[in-house]
Amino acid sequence: MLALQWVLLRNLPSSLDLPMVVRAGGLLLIAGGLTVFFSAVFAFKRHDTTICPFEDETRQIISTGVFGWTRNPIYLAEAIMLAGTSLLWGHAWPFATVVLFIVGIDRSVITWEEATLHQRFGSIYDDYRRRTRRWL
Repeated sequence: MLALQWVLLRNLPSSLDLPMVVRAGGLLLIAGGLTVFFSAVFAFKRHDTTICPFEDETRQIISTGVFGWTRNPIYLAEAIMLAGTSLLWGHAWPFATVVLFIVGIDRSVITWEEATLHQRFGSIYDDYRRRTRRWL
């Protein structure tokens, strides 16, 4: 998606004429996204389970920390970072990649992962799914 942002920026100029302080806010979004991302990665390590739900090494559902307020903190982090880079570019078209990423991940990967986790963990996953939103 970063590469697509760059391609869009180079081929479809769409300057938003944002003040530099607003564009610099993109750095805050990127930092926030990285924080969420690494919090999720470290949670997988702490709980001795894999980051890939389709692997046999998936041992448990993590429902604490960032997983207590979103079931998909890594995808959320990636969307936040894409929004941050879009803001830094200061052009309209890169924001389309954020929407494309969220819709694409939500409709394909997350749907498949949720079915896999339901199959593996049954009611434990269903309870977690009822308590915790998919995105926020």
